[in-house]
Amino acid sequence: MSCHPKVFISYSHDDESHRNWVLKLATHLRSHGVDVIFDQWDLRLGYDLPMFMEQGLSSSSLVVCICSSLYVEKADIGKGGVGYEKKILSANLVDNAKLNYVIPLIRNNIKEKLPVFLSGSLYINFNDDDKYYDSYRKLLERIYDEDIKKKPSLGENPFQNNDVSQEISLNLALDKIKYINPLFEGRVLFDYKSNNGIYTIGEGDFSFVTAWSERGNNSIYCYKDKVKRIGYNSNYREFPLFDEIRFFDFSSRTRSINVGEVVVLENRFNNFVAIKVKKIICKNECSNHLLEFEYKIYYSNSLVE
Repeated sequence: MSCHPKVFISYSHDDESHRNWVLKLATHLRSHGVDVIFDQWDLRLGYDLPMFMEQGLSSSSLVVCICSSLYVEKADIGKGGVGYEKKILSANLVDNAKLNYVIPLIRNNIKEKLPVFLSGSLYINFNDDDKYYDSYRKLLERIYDEDIKKKPSLGENPFQNNDVSQEISLNLALDKIKYINPLFEGRVLFDYKSNNGIYTIGEGDFSFVTAWSERGNNSIYCYKDKVKRIGYNSNYREFPLFDEIRFFDFSSRTRSINVGEVVVLENRFNNFVAIKVKKIICKNECSNHLLEFEYKIYYSNSLVE
């Protein structure tokens, strides 16, 4: 993937409000390094419209189709510029090398219907303006191939040993999954006296290996041993905004975290997670030392505010 991927935006001129929304999306993408080919910028008076569409589509690494209800209607009956672009896209989709180069977006499309030539494709839903930035983040991750980095690395076959140690190795391998949560946000409850106090959250480049040890009834030690840095700010009782992470102190290897406080971890891929300690239970038996925390992984280091 190029550092500046070239993306063509295909859409219908439903009305002024819709055109302005597409303009906003194109502007956001360009601000994040995407070389957008967009008629409101690149199609000048006197230009050959079919030639613009043909050259734009053929030179792009990806095409974003904004599937409003009117776009779907025009594409299906082959009407106007949308119909012409559909013919080009349909021909390109027959080429196996370009099977995945169209990204459908749903906008002003309550039935969430795609045009026939894109039927069966996964799409991103932009109908809800309150969820715009969540949907935009998914789009940006897809354009930069960041979505595939979430896939964890391939482990070893737990049945590969052929001697008496196979059963032990298998049990150890199965036991590890007790201490992994691949979700990007959630709640964890585990025995911090087991598995050396290690619990892994997230996946791929967004994976964080957290390390904990006992301190007291209402506090616990958190270590940076398995990550790049650990940050702490006693003023925070809720997850910080990404821009607020700079207010955290990352100078120590270990932090004592009280119940209700937040700690921020940075991994070797320079991604961040915020963790809020909810409950600590200390008992005499090792099996009853429990830590409960909530966490939120930040998907991107620079999002539109």
